Amino acid sequence: MNDENKEELEKKFEENVEEVNTNPQEVEEKKEEVAVDSEKYYDDIDYQKKNNTEEVKAKTRSVLREVLDWVICFVIAFVVYLLINYFLICVPTVKQQSMHPTIQNNEKVLTIRPWLKGYKFNYGDIITFEAPIDNKLYLDTDETLYTAQYENYTGLTLFLYNFLDVNKTSYIKRVIGLPGDHIEIKDGNAYRNGEKLEENYIREALTESQEDEYADVVVPEDTLYVMGDNREQSKDSRSFGCIPFKRVNGYLVWRIWPLNKLGTID
Repeated sequence: MNDENKEELEKKFEENVEEVNTNPQEVEEKKEEVAVDSEKYYDDIDYQKKNNTEEVKAKTRSVLREVLDWVICFVIAFVVYLLINYFLICVPTVKQQSMHPTIQNNEKVLTIRPWLKGYKFNYGDIITFEAPIDNKLYLDTDETLYTAQYENYTGLTLFLYNFLDVNKTSYIKRVIGLPGDHIEIKDGNAYRNGEKLEENYIREALTESQEDEYADVVVPEDTLYVMGDNREQSKDSRSFGCIPFKRVNGYLVWRIWPLNKLGTID
């Protein structure tokens, strides 16, 4: 390399160094710009994270609110169902053979509560009522003679029994005797006030007594003498006595299932 080229290279190098050394302000400005851009970048990230967090919280609150709304709707619907079921109507499913052939197993029937008709019962009415206990808790007295007997519930147990049917079993039978009637079961037939009943709704079978003490009774006040249409397979007033009005759950008015048998019940 000759001296001339060497001098040219040294000159360029000195110019570059001088250019770098003579622009410190630009260097600082660049640093500041980088710092500002960096702060803005991190601010944007923090803002996005904050927005994402708020969105998640908003969605969570929305889901919880919707779940709560559904729970409230369910509770209201359940309370309304309980009130309608207890005070107005109910739709039990028959799980017995005692009313065959009038009502058969697994049919659904519409019943109305007895207070809606003022507890006005008639001969031949088909009713549902609470099943009495099998064994007597106390001896018959003048007030309980010929009357079916029941467990006495109180407090929460009473609420569960009445409104949720916990431990409750119901029977379906036909009204044979009203208060004051003299009912006799003899000679394979039922008699009311000395007259043999013509019962075209029962199966071709004899009406036998099940308990001697309930085969010849005068129906007490505010009670009913009831029997099933399928006399050979019916546990009824012949075995447990007369049913108090207050233990009647309802009158059967319609058969609603199966649909091909939809209609009134005779």
